[in-house]
Amino acid sequence: MGDEILLERILNGDEEPKDLPLGLLQLITNDFSQDRKIGQGGFGEVYKGIIVSVKRMYVNLHRLRDDDKLFDREFNSLRKVNHRNVVRFLGFCSNTYQTSIQEAGSEGINLANVRERLLCFEYISNGSLDKHITDELRGLEWETRYDIIIGICKGLRYLHKEKNIVHMDLKPANILLDGTYMVPKITDFGLSRSNKNSHTTGLRFGTRGYVAPEYENAGKISSKSDVYSLGVIIFELLTGSMGVPDENN
Repeated sequence: MGDEILLERILNGDEEPKDLPLGLLQLITNDFSQDRKIGQGGFGEVYKGIIVSVKRMYVNLHRLRDDDKLFDREFNSLRKVNHRNVVRFLGFCSNTYQTSIQEAGSEGINLANVRERLLCFEYISNGSLDKHITDELRGLEWETRYDIIIGICKGLRYLHKEKNIVHMDLKPANILLDGTYMVPKITDFGLSRSNKNSHTTGLRFGTRGYVAPEYENAGKISSKSDVYSLGVIIFELLTGSMGVPDENN
């Protein structure tokens, strides 16, 4: 009960996000049961808990350095943000355990170490924006669409101007909608960077169609990349579908 009260205190802003006990996250998700799963992707799985959601990421031991980097980026970005239009981060947990595996073509059983990272957030009731961008936008009124756009802009301005963070993966799937008024909250900071107008020469990540051309083609990183993605999202909110640019323009 004490740990659950701690979550409420962090959610209310009375405590800072912190290292949370694995037992608490297991308790509030019913030990990560399938009926509590509310999302899944390349990053891992998301489970609904009591007033919170838990993002569970398995670490690929062959890509340990890359996975650690993604986790560190998300953690370091989230721990210092507090804004109505950015999902509230409550804490984290790391866990390592052993499991038995059978090699193909062999009768022997081997033990393998499994590492997982868990991030805990406030629970957002209406899911992600992409679920609402369909024909007729599921009946969203123009005023609601306008408010969603304004909320995303406010959250993005806060990240850029006050926290010097570039999200780098802004898309409808990474915008959650909360409550009766569909308040937008930006989430998923695994690709976020410090806004240094820098560039990368390595692998470039992101979602095609939302990634700015200067990043996709030349690896250039700046807050303008997020503004490009925002434009695509606004186009979708107004029309119900993504605008696909001509290949030659």
